[in-house]
Amino acid sequence: MEALHIVCPHCHSVNSIKNEVTKVDVLCDTCQKSLSDTTPIECDFDGFTAHITENEIPVLVDFYSPDCAPCMKMAPDYENAASSFGLEVRFIKINTLDYPDIARQYGVNALPTIIAFKNGREMNRFSSALSKDHLSMWAESLIQMTL
Repeated sequence: MEALHIVCPHCHSVNSIKNEVTKVDVLCDTCQKSLSDTTPIECDFDGFTAHITENEIPVLVDFYSPDCAPCMKMAPDYENAASSFGLEVRFIKINTLDYPDIARQYGVNALPTIIAFKNGREMNRFSSALSKDHLSMWAESLIQMTL
């Protein structure tokens, strides 16, 4: 029985879960909150690093600013797309006003920029607002992709 490492969206601790249970609600070993929470996670540097390097599921990262009109317009679509993926794809957000060093580290110089990571590696990115359908198709393609 193979295990999958999933970072908790609440406390950012790494959990090892059985692959067979990825469609049901699983609680974090540390904080006892749901690992299946689909709400996009606002991350600081440590949370971002944990999700990118420790998750064995794909991670979509929305680099945004609350001052960016296209970013704010896309936010509901990002949240709606995330709601379909539970333990299959993690959706996180980085506020570039609060964490400009993370954006700089990844060469983000247009907003919004969404970067896809899988197994700690950048897979691809878009530097424009995306619709819910586009985000969902992208997330689905990441699930199917192997390294």
